[in-house]
Amino acid sequence: MLPPKIAAIFTTIALLGISIHGLPAFAADTPRPPDPCDKELSVSDVDGILTGKATINHYSMSEGQQGEGCELGVAGNGVAFVDISIRRGDMQSFKNLLLLVPPSRKSLAGIGDEAYGTPTTDSNVPDAKETDLYARKGNLQCLVELHRSNGSGEKLVIPVGDDTIAAKLGGLCNKLFAARAGL
Repeated sequence: MLPPKIAAIFTTIALLGISIHGLPAFAADTPRPPDPCDKELSVSDVDGILTGKATINHYSMSEGQQGEGCELGVAGNGVAFVDISIRRGDMQSFKNLLLLVPPSRKSLAGIGDEAYGTPTTDSNVPDAKETDLYARKGNLQCLVELHRSNGSGEKLVIPVGDDTIAAKLGGLCNKLFAARAGL
């Protein structure tokens, strides 16, 4: 797994449609397990979150294992993308995950069994901001981040304010929770 800052740079490059010859993670013929963007999510799921025509990147900075996540993003004068992953994990592993979340997190109702949103902060993507959501339903954990480049990337995001963004991101988690119910 790549360090987060390097992975973020590759993610941004991939969203911009720039190919990097020789890196197997981005090779078209490299087999990969299916991820949420193969079956459960589509570019239309970010219509109320991002402006413009979104593209899919079959990689997620939040995934613990390949295939747990993907990204849906747009690029224009800036970049904005939703990085999402869903994985199995019991209540204790979710509590452990929350130890990494800033104490300024806010409990949110209506998203899984429990969910927490974070205030917008500097992103691990260079020259960008992010708003994060951590949610759990049963033994499923959903991590979703909205990254956008500073300045013009903000114009690619539709919802305004951390609470509104968290609610929109929570809708993506709820869709994944419903699709994976009983698995």
